[in-house]
Amino acid sequence: MRHLGYLWLLLPLLLPVAARGQNVSVSSAQGQDIGTFLNQHLVGNGVYIFNPKFNNVSGNINSPQIGTFLSNGYTMLQMDTGVVLTTGHVDVVPGPNNNNQASHQISTSYVDGQMGTWTGFSITGCGTIDFDFVSVSPYVSVNYVFGSEEYPEWVCSAYNDVFAFLVNPVSNPSQKFNAAIIPHSVSTAHPNGIEVTVNSVNQGMAGGSGGGGSGCYYTYTDFYVMNHAAGASGSCNNQPGVQYDGFTQKLSANATLTPCEPYHMHISVCNAGTDQAYDSGVFLEEGSFNSPSADVDLSLRYADTVERSRTATQPLSLAGTYYTYGHVTATFGGDAVVGSDYTLTTDSNRTIDAEHNTFYIDEGEHWLSISPSDTADLSSPKSVEIYLATSLCANYPALKTYDTLRYVLREDDVVRLYRDTLVAYDTCHEVGVRVEIGEPTVFHWMPEDGIDFPRQQYSTALITESRLYRVAAADERGHTDTARIYVEVRPRTAVETVEAVAEPRVYPNPTDGLLTVEAVGMRSVELYNADGVVVYRRNAAGERLTIDTRGMAAGVYMLRVAMGKTTWSEKVVVK
Repeated sequence: MRHLGYLWLLLPLLLPVAARGQNVSVSSAQGQDIGTFLNQHLVGNGVYIFNPKFNNVSGNINSPQIGTFLSNGYTMLQMDTGVVLTTGHVDVVPGPNNNNQASHQISTSYVDGQMGTWTGFSITGCGTIDFDFVSVSPYVSVNYVFGSEEYPEWVCSAYNDVFAFLVNPVSNPSQKFNAAIIPHSVSTAHPNGIEVTVNSVNQGMAGGSGGGGSGCYYTYTDFYVMNHAAGASGSCNNQPGVQYDGFTQKLSANATLTPCEPYHMHISVCNAGTDQAYDSGVFLEEGSFNSPSADVDLSLRYADTVERSRTATQPLSLAGTYYTYGHVTATFGGDAVVGSDYTLTTDSNRTIDAEHNTFYIDEGEHWLSISPSDTADLSSPKSVEIYLATSLCANYPALKTYDTLRYVLREDDVVRLYRDTLVAYDTCHEVGVRVEIGEPTVFHWMPEDGIDFPRQQYSTALITESRLYRVAAADERGHTDTARIYVEVRPRTAVETVEAVAEPRVYPNPTDGLLTVEAVGMRSVELYNADGVVVYRRNAAGERLTIDTRGMAAGVYMLRVAMGKTTWSEKVVVK
């Protein structure tokens, strides 16, 4: 098993201070099932949780210390909605901030023995969430904000309300560590980082009832949101939003772990000392507990047009190198009916339909093929949606990742592009698509990165490694087609002996009149504007040609000269 890495906390972009909005609203989750509640409001993609508990009790939540929140436009919180976990009743959370010692003690106080052991403090009034989890990638994250009424009066005092994300492998609790650490605080002096608390993230001074001492820091003010008047006493500011006098910026905790191996998460916030005054709480952003980059790698996720006489092929491969196989289940949507309007087959020639809808992929390359039926009624285009749910962890089949394939089935069109592979030996290379049928006038290359003229049939591209482009074309009547153009980059040593052709001479450039092109063995000359429209074309041009640019709009054009077995391109500026 891989060792569990430290969680690094990332500070997002700061939001405008003036945009405060209305008061945050909360709703208690008391009486709801803790597992259902967490799956609805906290769990995102790529993770599966089990054995959930609230205050060490499974089943229905027995306390009003946990609920949901809505920011209602209060941007200082940097979250729209999610879960709130508090030391007292959640009804303390909503603003305005009109009480500098707000608290609402609940009838039954829970003492988190795990947190007491971890911190060494006397604690009470704890709100805790526990669950085991597995992820499909080596990374998990969760976004949070910690807030407290202890700010600012009790900063650097013994009443340092405690908060932690404790994570450990289920098989080895001794590897437990606190994820709630200040960004970039890991050092030789603090190998596990500095924990996020009232005493460590604050306005940069001791409170009126604080006295400094060990465990107190004044240097992490960048992570603090002041919701009170400045100063050690920090009177209420009566601003809308939340009641807490201070809170942290939104922080993101990220863990490195072993995919498909079970881990335990313990989230807890507690009052320090024996009283339950001055409530604290933690906001957890909706759906932010997730495992990124954990799906089956689908190279195409856009709607692709499939004509009746063609077959579309969708490559599939396992994401990363963490799995040996995946169990895929397909379900279907859209106007087209699988098995009637089209067939779906795997690379092993297995037919997938609504009844037989599961297949396996391993570490090799795989693909799905979609073929319109000869008998399908495609007088109007029909949409296809294929939903793929993939299980990658053999011991946890409930953990799934999801992807959607979208296609449009239509009759054979009057525009058809040639699917091509181009070979490049240099980083600056001409790319182009050949037209088999029709006369398209509009072209669009995707991705546009590195393409000089992404709206033209032919262009030059800065290419440093092999890559796949997709080019779409349309004629004046709206007939369209798409083609994949793969550019394969080879080393210069692999170049075969090629015909030596001198580069053309093009002058004057820039020009405001006659443009002269000289080249040996010119077969054709074309000039494209910035929208990819051909403004000049001449075949069998000879060795010298003059183009009259008078009357053309000023701007940058692309000149394409075919000569011998090669094609040459150059930008031309018309003044």
